[in-house]
Amino acid sequence: MTPTHDLDTLRATNGSRSRFRAALERLHPDLADVGTEPDPRFTFANERTFLAWARTGLALIGGGLLAAQVLHFGLGGGHLVLALPTIGLGGLLGIVGFKRWQANERAMRLGEPLGQAPLVPLLMVGIVAIAVISAVLVAIAALFN
Repeated sequence: MTPTHDLDTLRATNGSRSRFRAALERLHPDLADVGTEPDPRFTFANERTFLAWARTGLALIGGGLLAAQVLHFGLGGGHLVLALPTIGLGGLLGIVGFKRWQANERAMRLGEPLGQAPLVPLLMVGIVAIAVISAVLVAIAALFN
């Protein structure tokens, strides 16, 4: 291949990428380009809320990793039955928390209502499920030991 051919291919690829980025920006503009800048206190409060959800997600992931490594109920893979949903819930909270932060920031910039957050019911259902799984595993382990 000639160097000119490589350069033409690179230009075509970059052109496609820039057209894709432009189309994506039209569909979902960057937050800095939406509406007007909200009061910094609200932006900081939104950020603190996101960080609280992120910490909760990290704590769940850490708890799941701990369960995977330390807990042994005398059952073959019992500890994984507790660890994997806990880790999954922690990861899901991180994703949903970020999406919620983004939606809140966009709504504040456009002067729209913030709406309801699906995080609280999601977290409560997850925690209840983890508690039930834990109780069942402990009861089974007590019966067999």
